[in-house]
Amino acid sequence: MSANSFASQADAAPQDGADAALWTALAAAPDAASFCRAWLDLQCRRTAGALTGLVLLRSPEGTYAPAALWPDAPVGLDHLRAIAERALTLGQAVIESDPDFPARTGIAYPIAVQGESHGAVVLLVTGGGSAILQQLVRELHWGVGWIMALIWQHRAEEQGAHGLATSSALDVLAAVEEHASLHEAAMALCNALAVALNADQVSFGLIRDDRARLTATSHGAWFRKRSDISEAIEAAMDEALDHGRTTAFPAPQGDSAIILQQARLAASAHRDAIASILAQDRGLPVGVITIERSGSGAELAGRDLILAEAVAGLVAPLLALRAREERWVSGRIRTKSIDGLKALFGPRRPLAKAIGAATLVALIILLLPVSHFRVGADATLEGRVQRAAAAPFSGYIARSYARAGDIVREGQVLATLDERDLKLDQAKSAGEVEQYDRRYREALAKHERADMNLFGAQLRQAQAQLSLIDYRIARTSITAPLSGVLVSGDVSQLVGTPVKEGEVLFQVAPLEGFRVVLQVEETDLPYLFVGQRGRFAPTGLAGDTVNFTLSKITSVTESEDGKNRFRVEAQLDGDAPPTLRPGMEGVGKITIDRRSKLWVWTRGLRNWLRLFLWKWLP
Repeated sequence: MSANSFASQADAAPQDGADAALWTALAAAPDAASFCRAWLDLQCRRTAGALTGLVLLRSPEGTYAPAALWPDAPVGLDHLRAIAERALTLGQAVIESDPDFPARTGIAYPIAVQGESHGAVVLLVTGGGSAILQQLVRELHWGVGWIMALIWQHRAEEQGAHGLATSSALDVLAAVEEHASLHEAAMALCNALAVALNADQVSFGLIRDDRARLTATSHGAWFRKRSDISEAIEAAMDEALDHGRTTAFPAPQGDSAIILQQARLAASAHRDAIASILAQDRGLPVGVITIERSGSGAELAGRDLILAEAVAGLVAPLLALRAREERWVSGRIRTKSIDGLKALFGPRRPLAKAIGAATLVALIILLLPVSHFRVGADATLEGRVQRAAAAPFSGYIARSYARAGDIVREGQVLATLDERDLKLDQAKSAGEVEQYDRRYREALAKHERADMNLFGAQLRQAQAQLSLIDYRIARTSITAPLSGVLVSGDVSQLVGTPVKEGEVLFQVAPLEGFRVVLQVEETDLPYLFVGQRGRFAPTGLAGDTVNFTLSKITSVTESEDGKNRFRVEAQLDGDAPPTLRPGMEGVGKITIDRRSKLWVWTRGLRNWLRLFLWKWLP
């Protein structure tokens, strides 16, 4: 068989029925795989001694995969793979015998278009010398033209599809550019792409935190983000994001990507075809477009995917810009600020101008230092001099003549202790004194010096005991140490009960010369110093206040409600009102200086925040 006869085989009518069927299959091949199988069958049947035939074509991923194999039970595939790799590497035909079967020879011929490798044709033949092998190479050279024609045809179709896709993609881009916000632009994208692809639904998800978040869908202004369909759409988008490229269901021929989520979405939404296209801006993913279609011819492939990918490539920079503009600092705040300035200084919007003026006045009031800054604290009124009336010795309360709140004079009896036991002790001690005095005189008359010394000592002891009893009897009356008011003490309910020596029963303070004792929180203490002025408002004076001046800041603290409070003393200015009484409680406020209202109102929060940050920051 000559090369010329092989080259003219398309015009010559096949002689046998098998060749006729193969030529028919070659002419009516619906796709590249069927074309390659029919062509390889014809080539191998017309090659004398052909044992195995293999056509390798380059996939979209850049790898080489078998497009056709003859026969159904081939032999010597390992040898064919080896010489195919050499032919693809060298870019020229390779003829090499099988080292395991010397009678078999492998012929590999590369398929190249304009210097670009697209695959190789490999035959395994038996018998024949070098002349026959060279003839077979020439026949392969002419036969590969069919494959090259197929490649040129696919290129023309792709260029035409790309042209149509570019035109449609520009129309979609124009529709998206008409909208200023991200959400409106995403909705326009979904609606325009759904019309261009005749899709049932198109969804767009924005990439946030390495995940796709459903942002807009076609034919609807809102959607439920927590629904099962929304979650299935986001899962399909995440699957395309993980692959880093377009994924489709059903998968195109030769695509081995895992499309579990695409299939799940198709089942959940009752669609026949699903495709998720990744939109990238400068190599970074911006979002994912998911297309759903059903019905006859619903498969998304070829021109549809080219159009969708062209649209994704065009709108990705625009959507990324819209997303950046809606960020708070660089987007939303800037936009809202410009809109607000237009409303305030433009020719319209009187309500906005009134609100702006009121806000400005409020800010001036809040920020200008026009308010008095005062430190408030619970306060108690005390006398500058305060005396105690205590029990002179241990005994029992006999009578009570006054109680807290009574005004008393100096020396006035406030209460008396029971003196009956003391009277008995006085009578007993008086008898002992008389007895020891008689014995002492008798010893003195008899000049008995030893007895005289003994009885004299006992006499002096009895006299001292009697003097002590007389002193206690004289002290049974508890009197006021000074004139004033009883600040504390009420023993009227304690008549007959025992008291211990030194136990304070009453406290008396004069009616003039008061001082104010303030319990200041430790956070307010740094603002205070001696000489500051303030006002004291007793609870019992119905809003009347009394001026005072700080006189002493002590280090005495009291803990109440989990807060430490320091004792601060102040002197009343001028004459005290006659209605003041020691023990009165109220609120005292010390004037510090003038501060802004905002500073005064947020002082507690700032102090807490400062302490919190100091505690936790390194």
